[in-house]
Amino acid sequence: MTPFRFWLPVLLLCLVQPAYCQTSPSFGSEWSFARYLADKDAVDEAGFVLRHIDQKRLTTPQRDSLVYLRGWLAYGAKSLDSASQYLLRVSETSSFYVKSQYFGAYCLAFDHHRDSARAVMQYLPAPDSTLSELKAFQQAGLALLQRQYTRYDSLRQQFNYTSYALSAEETRLDAYRRGLSAEKRRSPVLAGMLSAVVPGLGKIYAGKPKQGIAAFLPVLTLGLLTWEGYRKDGPTSLRFLGFGSLFTVFYAGNIWGSAVSVKVRRDEFNRGYDNKILFDMHIPLRNLLNR
Repeated sequence: MTPFRFWLPVLLLCLVQPAYCQTSPSFGSEWSFARYLADKDAVDEAGFVLRHIDQKRLTTPQRDSLVYLRGWLAYGAKSLDSASQYLLRVSETSSFYVKSQYFGAYCLAFDHHRDSARAVMQYLPAPDSTLSELKAFQQAGLALLQRQYTRYDSLRQQFNYTSYALSAEETRLDAYRRGLSAEKRRSPVLAGMLSAVVPGLGKIYAGKPKQGIAAFLPVLTLGLLTWEGYRKDGPTSLRFLGFGSLFTVFYAGNIWGSAVSVKVRRDEFNRGYDNKILFDMHIPLRNLLNR
């Protein structure tokens, strides 16, 4: 055990239980110590210190500092629902307000609370041209996540493509918009009908040619074996009935699987673009606000 870990419980007790120490540290000392712990990746210990601060005696700036740091710790721990709740409680008078609002809105977007994120983003502070463009960029990214292309086209008019912190991400958002709008909408019903005519054809239509071939071969093989059993042994033979049952199961599964493949392919496509959009929305926040 390192000396730091050995003495840490003692220090924590001194901070949160004044009876163990002769004097109780001020809020500034407690907050600074919690931030020090967070910087040392002792997130649980930092949270322990913050949770035991008596909020009743805090001023508004102190309370803002407290909820900001609790939100930032939750953000670092990827507890985005908690992070957004804390960060969005920071008041307008706080020096952490701008950063808290932007990161809080991003947490909502990442956590699939897209309508709530849009409501927050409408009122993001933008005291200068850089933050005004960042605000438009975040709103545009959210519009793509919601597949609202007309709103995106309107917001992108505020991109100037010259800012060191935004230009590359703005260009990529434009590329994502083109890629999303160019994707063809495939029908699960049509995929099922195609596979009913030719087994596996629906999966090829869904964009999964290897799976289509893999579905075609066993259905074809079982169909031939069923026909062979019928031709040689008749419709009441065990060979015909056995292979016929297997053929029916595989044939029906091929139709159902083809319809499902369209949805799976669509979900994979959307998830891939969502991850790229969220990643590019995050980069400017880190570059401009996390200083």
